[in-house]
Amino acid sequence: MKLPSSLITSAIALILATGILGCAKKPKTVRAGNRSAAVLLASGEEALKQGKWEEGRKLLRLIEEDMPSSPEFPKAKLLIGDSFFFADKASYPEAAVEYQNFLGYFPRHEMRDYALYHIALCHYVTIPDAERDQASTRLALTAFQNLLREALGSHYAGEAKTKITQCWRRLAESELMVGIFYAKSRQFTAAETRLKGMLEAYPEYADRERAYYYLGSALRQKNIDSVMAERLERDFRTKIGKDSYAKLTNAEEKQFKSELEAYKAEEVAKYRQEAREHFQRLVESYPKSRWTKLAKHELSEMGKNKG
Repeated sequence: MKLPSSLITSAIALILATGILGCAKKPKTVRAGNRSAAVLLASGEEALKQGKWEEGRKLLRLIEEDMPSSPEFPKAKLLIGDSFFFADKASYPEAAVEYQNFLGYFPRHEMRDYALYHIALCHYVTIPDAERDQASTRLALTAFQNLLREALGSHYAGEAKTKITQCWRRLAESELMVGIFYAKSRQFTAAETRLKGMLEAYPEYADRERAYYYLGSALRQKNIDSVMAERLERDFRTKIGKDSYAKLTNAEEKQFKSELEAYKAEEVAKYRQEAREHFQRLVESYPKSRWTKLAKHELSEMGKNKG
């Protein structure tokens, strides 16, 4: 017997409603029920201690969502940050957001230095090798400095100062690596800029002898670049009233080349003299450094070749 279509439709609806066609389990939903904030906090904290990060976080979220005025909320908020920071598969960006949110809720809380310190650590633990971009290092440095400024007398101050020093060292090392790369790539002006900047910005950096050596090496090989030559050409054309190099007469072109060569010789002499000064500083300041032997060789060659 053929069933009416309306009856078939009702049967299908009933089957879907009772879940007969669906074998997958619905995700377990955590509810506060009759549990107090204190009970939820204790249960959530115990779950985190057992490494049940997601379970503990869900319990603590109930306090955040349903009981934000409870005395347990500040600690719950910090523990949510910890659940991301200390998890087996840590998520430092999410941890930093939670700690920052804590400070937004409780800017004067007695545990604010804990949040400030862990925000800094979230950046610090992601600091890359010196050859890579140092955005994380700069963020960590700023965050540790913020801790010292915002939480005077914190017992995290000592660790923060130590890590600030390490951040400065990594930034200095990164600048040195970039400068050396430019020197080896024969980008001597860029090498000079980076290495001089590093020596000035990080006067206490230990590995200064390498910076002196590669700075001297770059200046020994440096010549005026195309940008400088173009500027000199524009200045010369302005002086004689010509709007393009093609319009120069043979005499004017000869005059320009003569002035260019004279300027080049003068500038190169300055570069070579400065190279000698950096090599000499290396020799005098770091007599036992392996870079000193190389610097002495450079000085000897410059003496033989007069530059």
